[in-house]
Amino acid sequence: MSIQGYAMLLPPDVLHSCWFVWSAITLAISGCAGTTAQSTLSTGEKPEPGLEQLISLPIQQGRTGFDQVANFLHHQYAAHFKNGRISSLDTGGKLILADGYILLDASTRIPQRISGGPEVGTEVTSISLAISETPCFTLEQFIQISGAHGEPPGAYSTSDYKIYNYRGAEIDTSAHVKYPDFECIYFINLNVIN
Repeated sequence: MSIQGYAMLLPPDVLHSCWFVWSAITLAISGCAGTTAQSTLSTGEKPEPGLEQLISLPIQQGRTGFDQVANFLHHQYAAHFKNGRISSLDTGGKLILADGYILLDASTRIPQRISGGPEVGTEVTSISLAISETPCFTLEQFIQISGAHGEPPGAYSTSDYKIYNYRGAEIDTSAHVKYPDFECIYFINLNVIN
């Protein structure tokens, strides 16, 4: 029997009640969906990146991702940057990223023109991030993001710290871990390859 056949068996009062309830539910659901979509579109704000995004953007997108990281740092902490450098002391400890990792300081470097030398661009070519070891951003996380590997023995590592590098087509990324466990990253460098 079809749905219409079953509907014929029901008294008109029940049909009217069911139709009313169904209409109210449909209207409520569509109203909520419309409100949610509208508020999302009207804000137009990008979510704040976490430490993993700050590392992965340059690795995945090269110079474009690197510039996004530099722009985020300069925009987010514009009031505190002095000579390309900001520290948690300058911000009263407010360098906490969206994922809970804490920057102790961050610096960006623009090459300076040497007297009588060639013109140098105005773009940032290096970003350094000092990271609190609590919470710990592990070396394993960095390796998963980048595929980095340790330097050959004796190259840069000492008994106090080790450096892990990832060299992409446009960006060179390195992470430093230190004695005794060599587990938590405390320093990251992002450098544009010339």
